[in-house]
Amino acid sequence: MLVQATVMAALATGIAVLARRPDVLVLATPFIVIVAWSLVCRPDTTPTIHVGVAPTALHEGQSCRWHAHVTDASHVDHAVTLLSIPPTMRTAPAHGELMTPVIHGEADVHFDLQSTRWGKRQIGDAMLTFISPWNAFRLGPQEVPGAPVLTTPTGDLFTLAAPAPHPDGLVGLNRSRRQGDGSEFADIRPFRAGDRLRHIHWPVSARTGNLHVRTMYAEQDAEVHLVVDATHEVGVSGGIHGTPSSTDQSVRAAAALARHLLQRGERVGLSAYSSEPLQLPVGLGPRQLRRIIDSLAMIQPRRVQGRREPARPPVRAGSGSLIILLTPLVGRDSVNQALRLSSHGHTIVVVDCLPTNVAVDGADEDPSVRRAWRLRLLERDADLAGLQRLGIPVVAWQGPGTLDQVLRQLSARPRPRAARR
Repeated sequence: MLVQATVMAALATGIAVLARRPDVLVLATPFIVIVAWSLVCRPDTTPTIHVGVAPTALHEGQSCRWHAHVTDASHVDHAVTLLSIPPTMRTAPAHGELMTPVIHGEADVHFDLQSTRWGKRQIGDAMLTFISPWNAFRLGPQEVPGAPVLTTPTGDLFTLAAPAPHPDGLVGLNRSRRQGDGSEFADIRPFRAGDRLRHIHWPVSARTGNLHVRTMYAEQDAEVHLVVDATHEVGVSGGIHGTPSSTDQSVRAAAALARHLLQRGERVGLSAYSSEPLQLPVGLGPRQLRRIIDSLAMIQPRRVQGRREPARPPVRAGSGSLIILLTPLVGRDSVNQALRLSSHGHTIVVVDCLPTNVAVDGADEDPSVRRAWRLRLLERDADLAGLQRLGIPVVAWQGPGTLDQVLRQLSARPRPRAARR
């Protein structure tokens, strides 16, 4: 703008002098005023920018605000902000561009961002450009860094009515096979030395003439390990309101299971096969839930190079633990992992987290990709049938009640033991 006004003012002034046309000089007066005004209001200091993002911990679907406070912006008319938006974020304004007027050398810039998928990502990398009056001078663009924001998985609604099989802890909500201190009635038997007086059953004692006591089933807690297989990510994530990928389904299912099991008093641990293998020992209570949810948000699908998959670290679980393997079961190594865990004496349940009607990259354009995916699904069906023949239950993730039937069947079985062959 300054160059255009200068050229027009010089050209009109030259014509007015050479042609002796005062009227042309009158027409050039606005351009002369603009040039003079722009030179007087030329910015002479670099503005100071203070950037912040709050809050930095979100759940899927929640929003945060990116805020920039500009000071020392003397002789600046407005600031133009270009915000870098991650693919899993939605922002208002939608395109991440905003022009903000600068008043008395200060300005406040706001962007509201909604996180649509779990994970840790850098939010708020932006470029700010400052423009003087009449768009004469520009300062910048000046790059400002953002802040890391952690988005935790929400966890689908989940309920579990069946008890965990083979509990071995001291306290909990699961009914034990042995009698002890609990709330569920077991039997009435004659009084023995050491029985508590409050357990005496007076109606039977009065009728028989001998003291009888009530016995209860002991209540124990179980050790549950959640194993998330993020080696392969099948499908494209559509965020919390779109179609999930296999990793989305696995992570959200693990969050729902951890929340429900910890709330009812179980001991829960977490392992993950991802770009950085994760091992979280078992624990109890809200603190353990916070650790598991935060760890799930850090999972990144591992990119397999070549045909051979990398080795998977062993799951550190005690004998007789219940292991819930959440996997899309699209790799041979996932099946082998389930067999290894079962052979170590663990009670294992495989949760199939492959979404229905999942979209595969390139399947719409390339017929060979569609044929290859159909063949892989046939191999996958054969793997599922093989696991079930070996006594390893496989159940598709369906939210509430997914594990009720299979856990009741496992509770009726004897506890598996490791055998050396």
